Amino acid sequence: MSEIIHKLEQLGFSSYEAKAYYTLIRKHPANGYEISKIGRIPAAKIYDTLNRLKIKGFIIESSTETGKYYPVPPGNLLSRVKEDFTALIDDLDVQLKETEPVPDIDLTMNLSGYDLFVEKMIQVIEKSRTTLLLSIWPEETMLLADPIAAAKRRGVTVVAAVFGSTPVESSYRINLEQCGVSSRARLGKRLTAIVSDHKEVVIGEIDQAGDTEGIWTTTPGIVLVTKEYIKHDIWGNVLIDALGEVQFQKLCKNNPLLSYLMKNR
Repeated sequence: MSEIIHKLEQLGFSSYEAKAYYTLIRKHPANGYEISKIGRIPAAKIYDTLNRLKIKGFIIESSTETGKYYPVPPGNLLSRVKEDFTALIDDLDVQLKETEPVPDIDLTMNLSGYDLFVEKMIQVIEKSRTTLLLSIWPEETMLLADPIAAAKRRGVTVVAAVFGSTPVESSYRINLEQCGVSSRARLGKRLTAIVSDHKEVVIGEIDQAGDTEGIWTTTPGIVLVTKEYIKHDIWGNVLIDALGEVQFQKLCKNNPLLSYLMKNR
């Protein structure tokens, strides 16, 4: 009994309606008192329930026996319900296809804890389709190596700036070990960042104990700043190598703006 009642409810019957209709299938004609007792429907609810079933066309009140009810035959009822559901589904299909998409909105998620931070980086790498900009440390390359390699195999251009000599499969790679030494000295933490497809960023700081705080975001301003941060590190390293350390230091010393920026990093 309970299985049939449950299936009737799935077709849109209320619990009392399902019990009343099923009771009438088992015994008809029947009056309200009998339906209430057999179906275990509160007496205060039975006539309201029967009235709703009459309005829906699921039961019929006898024209010759006052207060007696008959069920609409199950085959007829299910055919009607099927037609109604089919029409509803067809209408809904059209309406959903015509629904206007919501404009893109900026999303941000705080990431607390190393495992969650790494998990989010992997998710972003796995979703990438065109480009990946990576600013990562040797400690994380081992955890990210497989998804990065998989991204490259599916045609993603991978630009990896690694603060150490640990290799990672990529389209372009640069060792920023000296940059990493300077960054860790200033922050006391490993600043790690990933930009995917120019629209999604994971960025965070990992301290020596592994405590991690970061964010995932699609906010365009943060995406742009993170991209420029990674590109700045790469360009700066290439330019310093091209100039030579002595010439670079001389340039910074002789240029007031560069001298100020170097002193206030």
